[in-house]
Amino acid sequence: MKARLDIAGATVGLIALALSLTPSLLPRPAWGQGFVSGLAFAVGYGIGVVAWRGIARLSRGRLPTAADAPVWIVTLIGLAGAAVIMPFAIGWQNSVREAVGMPDTSGFDWLVAGVAYLLGAWLAFAIGNGVARGYRRLHGLIEPRMPWSGTRPRAHSTMSGAGTVVAMLAVFSIGLSLLSFLLTVASESKNRQYDPEYPQPTSALRSGSEESLIAWDQVGQAGAKIVGGGPTREEIAAVTGLDAMDPIRVYVGIDVPGSFEERAALAVEELERTGAADREVLLIAGTTGSGWLDPAAIDGFEYLHAGDTALVAMQYGATGSPISALLTPDLSQDGTTALVEAVTAWWEGLPEGDRPQLVVYGLSLGSFGIQSAYSDAEDLLASTEGAVLAGTPSFTRVWSDLQDARDAGSPYALPVLDEGLHVRWADAWGGLESPDSPWEETRVAYLQHGTDPVVWIGPSVIWSEPAWLRSGQRSESVSEDMVWIPVVTAFQGVIDLILSTAVPEDAGHKYGNLAVDALREVTGDAGLSDQAMARVRTVIEAYDTFSPVAN
Repeated sequence: MKARLDIAGATVGLIALALSLTPSLLPRPAWGQGFVSGLAFAVGYGIGVVAWRGIARLSRGRLPTAADAPVWIVTLIGLAGAAVIMPFAIGWQNSVREAVGMPDTSGFDWLVAGVAYLLGAWLAFAIGNGVARGYRRLHGLIEPRMPWSGTRPRAHSTMSGAGTVVAMLAVFSIGLSLLSFLLTVASESKNRQYDPEYPQPTSALRSGSEESLIAWDQVGQAGAKIVGGGPTREEIAAVTGLDAMDPIRVYVGIDVPGSFEERAALAVEELERTGAADREVLLIAGTTGSGWLDPAAIDGFEYLHAGDTALVAMQYGATGSPISALLTPDLSQDGTTALVEAVTAWWEGLPEGDRPQLVVYGLSLGSFGIQSAYSDAEDLLASTEGAVLAGTPSFTRVWSDLQDARDAGSPYALPVLDEGLHVRWADAWGGLESPDSPWEETRVAYLQHGTDPVVWIGPSVIWSEPAWLRSGQRSESVSEDMVWIPVVTAFQGVIDLILSTAVPEDAGHKYGNLAVDALREVTGDAGLSDQAMARVRTVIEAYDTFSPVAN
């Protein structure tokens, strides 16, 4: 018997393939695009097959149950469809690359994409077959146990199918819980494996030192990089040309015993022990899912103020941000809120005329955690003396409320609120200098690239056109060829999020040196000259580029 494939499946698969190639927020590496397109084709193929069988059943015999044909015919259809799609696909992808300043794709890139496409399609078909086999096995176990097998066959069939679906959902739920547990265990194990490049600090001004209330083996891998890294007094002085101090860094890891509130209280004790009350600026930093902080931002902050600073952060988990946001979303809120409330209460008890400037900072899930500590924007402005919030996730309520309250005529991608009186947005160095009207204290700075999927992609994108893609509202860095497509745009955004590290520094979910500009606008500096500021910027721009997506 000659091999056959389903024409309906191949047709819908080609449509899915074409949709996977439509422009999105960010350019993708060739292997990533190929892999995603392979997945899309296989999923589309499965949908096409199921849809045709459903239509055939409704036709009551007027249509064949399988729209199959010899493999060579279906292959020719696929090749012809691909030949039509490719010129458009190349143009679409190059438009996205041009928007973020990347070179056009090449023929070799598409060869790589082709290989990845085959792998993606194979994986999707394998998963689909596995799910189908699982359904059949569960149905075989459940069907004999359902009532009315002889008296009411239609009801019996319906109950058997529904029971099988419920059983599969239960298995999926149990599997997801097990996966969450295993990922947490693996992440916590990794959290205890320290990088030898970051030895235990010798300065009493760092958590994890011999004098610290927090043991070295309790700061965790991410915390070790924070308290064991950063510029020294000598390095700060060399760059700024000013007399400098050794910065204070307080960090409480998840291995510290106790509740979030007890760990936050310990962080306050560390601030007291290190003399943080006598510093010029106190920065409460919200961490990402693994406890990570962007070194470009926190190091730049210390250069700006010649080391006359204190930084305090607390780890609430060890899994990366995507996993933390999906499986344990309450941790970032509860952990960061406990820290913010404890430190703010301590700070408010200090003499009002002789206490540090209190500023909060967060990137990605850290930004979400920081904003979760405040009931609304008014609370944030009243409780702090400045905030820098970068790459804020779309599900952050304080941010979304401010976006919606923007001045009439200002774009959603970069709003203006109350003519920039207290809250401003920027996507590039110097962007916070506009509008020209006064920027009063307290200052809140939001950093958000027009191509950052973390900021823009949320559930509502599945069924409604988002404001950030409408005419007059969209960012100039978004390809003009990108349009909203129900379901597809959300899917494309999720893929962009996963692959968002493969972009230039000033695009996607990377904010690196841009945070330094925002911190200077919000907190001021130690009196740096233009030349000194240029040197600080040069140092920070030399840092390795990071994306918090994996952290």
